[in-house]
Amino acid sequence: MNLKFPKNFIFGAATAAYQIEGGRRADGKGESIWDTFCDIKGNIDRNETGEVACDHYHRFREDVAKMKEMHLDSYRFSVAWTRIIPDGDGKVNPKGVAFYDALIDELLSAGIEPMLTMFHWDLPQALQDKGGWLNPESVKWYTHYAEVLFDAFGGKVKKFITFNEPFVFTDFGYVTGTFPPGIKGNYRNKLIAAHNVLKSHGSAVRLFRKKKINGEIGITLDYAYNCPATKQDKDVKAAARANEFWAGWYFEPVVLGRYPEHAKKWFAERGLLPEITDDDMQLIAEPIDFLGINHYFVNYLEADETNDREGTRTVYPNVHHTDMDWPVTEDGFYELLKYLQSVLKVPLYITENGVSLNDIVTLDGTVEDYDRIDYMKRYLSKLSQAIEEGLDCRGYYYWSLMDNMEWAAGYKPRFGLIYVDYPTQRRIIKRSGEWYRSLIDEKNKV
Repeated sequence: MNLKFPKNFIFGAATAAYQIEGGRRADGKGESIWDTFCDIKGNIDRNETGEVACDHYHRFREDVAKMKEMHLDSYRFSVAWTRIIPDGDGKVNPKGVAFYDALIDELLSAGIEPMLTMFHWDLPQALQDKGGWLNPESVKWYTHYAEVLFDAFGGKVKKFITFNEPFVFTDFGYVTGTFPPGIKGNYRNKLIAAHNVLKSHGSAVRLFRKKKINGEIGITLDYAYNCPATKQDKDVKAAARANEFWAGWYFEPVVLGRYPEHAKKWFAERGLLPEITDDDMQLIAEPIDFLGINHYFVNYLEADETNDREGTRTVYPNVHHTDMDWPVTEDGFYELLKYLQSVLKVPLYITENGVSLNDIVTLDGTVEDYDRIDYMKRYLSKLSQAIEEGLDCRGYYYWSLMDNMEWAAGYKPRFGLIYVDYPTQRRIIKRSGEWYRSLIDEKNKV
């Protein structure tokens, strides 16, 4: 398979602080909502926690050495708010700042570009106790936190991401209840939280501009994307409506400066919509330098009038499914890329894409994850095609660098290019990691 990417195209891998760092109380770190959520029996599969995780807090130099061995161009990581400001809005913890400063220095010394995600779901518990994202003061809290990060790392880090997947932590936190704060069925609270998160994003972007930071800033949104099951007009319209209620509720305000029309009307008619001012929308739509998109699969939908909200029904394609029962739908990924090409005015990064498999270490000490290589080939071939057709995509970050705690699913899912043996913390680069290195080497020959 001939995968063509420009020589300046960035190939990286991504992680999140809570999923890999461990060191729950190390060096003055405060408690996050994930710390406390995992303490409650039954919230997480097998009652696992991120207390130790991959022990990256103590092993980051070993992990950067593995990244260098894989020839990664870039590493996307998140900062734990509670390491920087333990109570969320008070004094800065110098030891927390020093940890990330050392990590960034280690990356730069290895020739690996850091991409820093400012918030990947681990809100300080002290702020949750004050209402969390439901409190309008959350915009001020987050902006203060952003300023600390800009001041500490703005000279070294050239790419900042304000938030990772606001849809997931607001929807799962207030509707499904599977993520903290663990509330079920409260759509109004979800919309209030989402609006405050998006305003926080805009406020951080404004501050970034005001400080004249030498670098770029954007946001990462998840986009599972809903494709019509057929080309019939009713199915095309139904899939578009569904996109409004899901990813579009976060994508359109940032990219197009408005909430989706159909979804906004539906929520307003049911008294679920928070107050939204013109100033709010101007803040949310503050111009960004790039957009990050996380994508794993698409849904295929057909029209169904019995569904009061989106008016859709899911049609399950006959495709291979991953270890987490997610469909492998690279053709739908291509459709998403073409949609993004039609509306985006800024460069795109694929900030997450990957697959969970039931990886095992063979008797000879290797991890033969050829299905992961096949998955990457499928999705990267569509990305390569879209770039050749004019899509301005600057980079791809595989999720994830290493096996880690997959949130409520615990440690059973393995997404990594690096296998982690949790009892011993031994790291093994999988066959997929070796293949990825060869892809990067081939790109750099161009």
